[in-house]
This record gives sequence, C-alpha cells and structure tokens, in this order.
Amino acid sequence: MIDHRRRLLSRAALTDEGRITVRREPDRAWPGDHSRLCALENDGHLLFLGEEPGPSPGSASAEWRITAQGREALRDA
Repeated sequence: MIDHRRRLLSRAALTDEGRITVRREPDRAWPGDHSRLCALENDGHLLFLGEEPGPSPGSASAEWRITAQGREALRDA
C-alpha cells in the first residue's frame, strides 16, 4: 500500500467513528489529500459521507468513513 494511502486510512481508523475530514479553503482549492481520499473511496476503503459548507464563503469540508474493507487493507499492509 502506498504510504499516503496508509497514512489516511490510519488517521480515519484512529478516530472513534472511523471518520476523516478535509477542509476546502475560501479560494475553493481542496488540499491534495482530497483526491487521495476520493481514490480510497473508489477502491471501497472509504465511504463518502458528504460535504458541508464552512464558516467562510466558499469554504467547505468533506467527510469520509473507513469501511470494513479499508480496515482489512490497513491490517494487511
């Protein structure tokens, strides 16, 4: 497993609810981890929970939850 994928799955697995969130800044640019989280979602390792508007105009947050498949992949890594 690629290091950034393991890092993101580990971050999600360490939370009580198994969730990971990234924030979009008002300039509307998502951080690089957003595309990595989308790739993990496409692989079935994460479940996309949705986006919520942030406190500033143009800002937002996106949230995913680790799946059983994601936990298994993390254990196997």
